[in-house]
Amino acid sequence: MTAPAAPLLDPARLAAWLDGLGLAPGEPIDHTSLSGGKSNAMFAIRRGDHTWVLRRPAGVALDRAEDGLRREFRILTALADTPVPHPRAVAFCDDRAVLGSAFYLMARVDGFAPFPDAIPNTFGASGPVSSPGREIGLAMADTLADLHALDPQAIGLADLGRPEGFHERQVGRWMKQLSSYPESGTLPGVEVVTAWLEKNLPPAFTPVLMHGDYHFGNVLLASDPPPRVTAIVDWETATIGDPLLDLAGFLRIWFETGPSEGSSWDEMATRYATRAGLPELPDLTYYITLSRFRLAVLLDGIHQRAKSDPTRTPQPGIATYARRLITDAVESLP
Repeated sequence: MTAPAAPLLDPARLAAWLDGLGLAPGEPIDHTSLSGGKSNAMFAIRRGDHTWVLRRPAGVALDRAEDGLRREFRILTALADTPVPHPRAVAFCDDRAVLGSAFYLMARVDGFAPFPDAIPNTFGASGPVSSPGREIGLAMADTLADLHALDPQAIGLADLGRPEGFHERQVGRWMKQLSSYPESGTLPGVEVVTAWLEKNLPPAFTPVLMHGDYHFGNVLLASDPPPRVTAIVDWETATIGDPLLDLAGFLRIWFETGPSEGSSWDEMATRYATRAGLPELPDLTYYITLSRFRLAVLLDGIHQRAKSDPTRTPQPGIATYARRLITDAVESLP
């Protein structure tokens, strides 16, 4: 669970800001801390007939966390007229006098994240969905292909990233972040992984808007069958980059920790390729290794910041998982 709301949200100041925007002015505010976010804090905000999600930096935040929020809000705004499911952007606040940091509001989307223990009974084998894991996985593969089909320039996001030299920068970019953490040496074997990545760069790719952390915990599905994605959330690592990195990360996490019973790696990869119009997919070893490395660095930072953040519960399990990712990466190298 996330930390208590009081240190990070002042209802009176938030109400005044909402009044200024004409968002249910004068109505009382109800707020609840939401679990799920690790790098940022989230709250459900209810006022009048409205329900929003407020997203702001954690108490001990990642460097440039506010810039990340501006980036997320820009992406959600750009997705407004596209077929990619996402939360509707509502408003952004740059005035730190309101909550002590920048934050934004987005519409609340109904649905559930398909964690293995959170799939509704209506998706069971006795219902209309005979193989929930398989069908949810295929629906997510379709949605990822639809995201990658967007033209970044057409939706105003061509400058979101630097696709030239994308893979050449990955090791340096993430090792710089790792070295910025207070504790060092927390990911044994990381040098083996980074050396292999630098020697095995993939060929050129067609740049797309990639989510950067697309997995079953960062999507919402409609509560009634058939499985369909109602929103992709948590866009903080989105950029213009290589679609195969998104695909590899999605497949890896799905089969390592997702509700994958009944799913086939080959079927899901083929489903994505067909929808994306790709004749075939290359070997994904490089992309799987890079996805493990990136995620391990991100999780190690979350763990270290949580240890010094009185508004968040310590999460030692995240550190264990980060180390396991590097171990798995080393063991999987050809």
